[in-house]
Amino acid sequence: MIDKKRIAIFISGSGTNMEAIVKACKDGRIPAEPVVVVSNNPDAYGLVRAKNLGVPTVVVDHRGFKERVEHEKEIVRRLEPYMPIDLVCLAGYMRVITPYLIDYFYNEELGLPGVINIHPADTRAYQGTHGYEFALGLIPNSRRLDRTWITVHFVDPGVDTGPIIKQAPVDVLPDDTLDTLRERGLKVEHRIYPEVVRLYVEGKIRLEGDEVRILE
Repeated sequence: MIDKKRIAIFISGSGTNMEAIVKACKDGRIPAEPVVVVSNNPDAYGLVRAKNLGVPTVVVDHRGFKERVEHEKEIVRRLEPYMPIDLVCLAGYMRVITPYLIDYFYNEELGLPGVINIHPADTRAYQGTHGYEFALGLIPNSRRLDRTWITVHFVDPGVDTGPIIKQAPVDVLPDDTLDTLRERGLKVEHRIYPEVVRLYVEGKIRLEGDEVRILE
């Protein structure tokens, strides 16, 4: 019997990936408990989703802090009632986190980073926001792709530069608009992210240098 791990999910916006993870926990696909949803944005619709799903929320508005690390220290302080937290999932969290938070949530038991993120592009090709725009060639100095990749990766101090855990392809169709590509891509995101969370909490991920090995 695998003990249920405790996860926190960080959001800034609509929270659809958060919802996918929480539902996968609740229906038994992930042997983990989503103990709290954290947001830097008090107006994030994902907070409504979390409430409807019965998950407690913590809001720490980043605009009240001059330094990122001070904002993160306040988050950690507010998370004390929900500790221990075995894994932090960034799910549309629009903040670059500092080494303080990365180090704080390092998972000693598994010997793995304790923060993961989902990115709507191949992180080896494009980092930062607007991954679907990149696939459509709408970003300066980019060209339209035939295929893009949803990527789940460990978080390191860079921007979308951590070791890749899992990727899944999304074809870019000739008549795709930003809305149609994003709609199809989100379906892939909602599938792949819970898969990675399950692998993590079941102890089936190994990190050897910068290379990830999946034990399945």
